[in-house]
Amino acid sequence: MTKIAFDGAADRLSEIIRGESVGMAHYYVAIDGADDGKIAALAEELAAKLSAFVIPTGAFALPSNKLTPERKATPGGVFDHERFTREVAREFLAKKLPVYGVYAERIRGTVERVQVPERGVYLIAGRYALHPEVPDFYDLRIVLQNDGADETASAYLSAYMIEAFCDVLLTSDPSDADGDEEGFTGFSLPLSLDGDA
Repeated sequence: MTKIAFDGAADRLSEIIRGESVGMAHYYVAIDGADDGKIAALAEELAAKLSAFVIPTGAFALPSNKLTPERKATPGGVFDHERFTREVAREFLAKKLPVYGVYAERIRGTVERVQVPERGVYLIAGRYALHPEVPDFYDLRIVLQNDGADETASAYLSAYMIEAFCDVLLTSDPSDADGDEEGFTGFSLPLSLDGDA
């Protein structure tokens, strides 16, 4: 795992992605963590630098009528990982361009369908991007270090050891980051070991 300071991370991450994706038709990046606002800002900056396409995990909220007490008690239970797997992960694994629905609670259904365009880099950005029930199709796993402020996010991140299995951990404390001279130290094991990735 490589630790990078969050401030200015987009430049370093874009270098890593450019270097690691050489010769690949498609490169898939997950950005997970507790702070959806910071994740969205980082994804937007990376998308601009890399001409990447962003798929926000917020489009995959579980409908409230399906949120049983058991599901509510499960870390990450509010994420509709079944639909994300069906509409996005399996399509990318099959080398197809997904078409996915954007969920809106006010109608308890999807308000639009998004056709994912052809791009070299795809960013799956938002809390639950690395949910272990999703087949691991990612080439790079980025996690924003948890500050513990959000109990729901903390429960999810710790229950599934999301930080421990990422490739890049973004830290808010620059003194905790690896020096630039250390470079990118490589990839972690996939979170999903079901043989589907």
